[in-house]
Amino acid sequence: MNIVFYGGHRWEQGAWFRKQQFADRFAKRGHKVYYIEDSISITRKNKNHTNKYFQTYSKRINENLTVIVPSAFFPFPKNKNIRHLYNTKLLRDIKKILKKDAVNDFLFWFNRLEFSTILTKLDSTIKIVDLCDDIPFYAKLAGDEKSFEAMKYFLQYALTNSTAGIVSAVKIKEKYQHFAKNELIVIPNGHDIKHVNFDKFQLPDNLKNIKRPFIGFLGTLFHFIDAELLEFIISKRPEYSFIFLGGVQKNFPVEKINKYKNVHLVGKVPKHEVPNYLNAFDICLNPFVTHEVNDSVNPVKVFEYLAMSKHVVSTKMYSLMKEDIGRYIKFADTKEQFLEILDDLIANNNFKNNVPQSVIDAYHWDNLFLKMVNQLNEQLGLEL
Repeated sequence: MNIVFYGGHRWEQGAWFRKQQFADRFAKRGHKVYYIEDSISITRKNKNHTNKYFQTYSKRINENLTVIVPSAFFPFPKNKNIRHLYNTKLLRDIKKILKKDAVNDFLFWFNRLEFSTILTKLDSTIKIVDLCDDIPFYAKLAGDEKSFEAMKYFLQYALTNSTAGIVSAVKIKEKYQHFAKNELIVIPNGHDIKHVNFDKFQLPDNLKNIKRPFIGFLGTLFHFIDAELLEFIISKRPEYSFIFLGGVQKNFPVEKINKYKNVHLVGKVPKHEVPNYLNAFDICLNPFVTHEVNDSVNPVKVFEYLAMSKHVVSTKMYSLMKEDIGRYIKFADTKEQFLEILDDLIANNNFKNNVPQSVIDAYHWDNLFLKMVNQLNEQLGLEL
């Protein structure tokens, strides 16, 4: 089967998300996949962006996988009418690329809601949407009512005009099921860590002179991470070392934590080095702000922590608590309780989380992918 897959994230840059995980597995399963990367507005484009101004181009990754790099967006890409116009252009560009490979029929898979206006131009195509987050409420929280209304429109358009829908969290299904034609399929995020041989890991050089215990965080520090909570636990426990592995966005007040001597901002490291850091962490943090958007999130980092047998101390997140693996996460109601849980684990040298291997395996991307494919095949009569 031919699959046109609007994933959004760059194929070869940074950590892989569910989009690349699923697209890669479809290609390995023998399907011919055309993965569409994200773009940038013409008015914001710079030399670091690979998108050309008006030209969409492709690059072959392997026999079954081609990456399509779309042209830069027209100005005001969140405007409904402009987005309709741009999507029409991009569809034409994609069909030109497909024509070179003699591809006429394809299944259309997409993650980016803004691209949903293309659906009504694909009458005979099976259209599958995968909602990874409660995107409209990102804008709502930021106080951008105009973007909120636009994204709500695109979300409803996507679910109403799709053949099938997949969501990454229970809360998303509960909120938006009424828009969908069929039962929304819940496939949470997961991890790509096989059975772990802990003897093979090495302590990174930049951690060797830092005193334990290591309290670790993997991922980007951004405005959904609770800076107030982090400052509270960091300031109260100067004898703990807090290791942050990943980038920092401008919307995160990093000065709240970086002023403390027990904070170590490692920054981004190559993907192959991440397991060495995860193995070094004694306890792992999932300090998301508690609000409506984060109730619809299943952070990839949490599944990676657990796959490495690490204890996870987390703020309460509705969808994460609904997952089977949620039984092995320690959730806190308050910052005081968060610190109390952390202290208890450290006082008892309780640094190994005995999550059953069967539970860890269930959240490996291989098994999540098979679960999703089986449910789609059953629902739509396909052979994916």
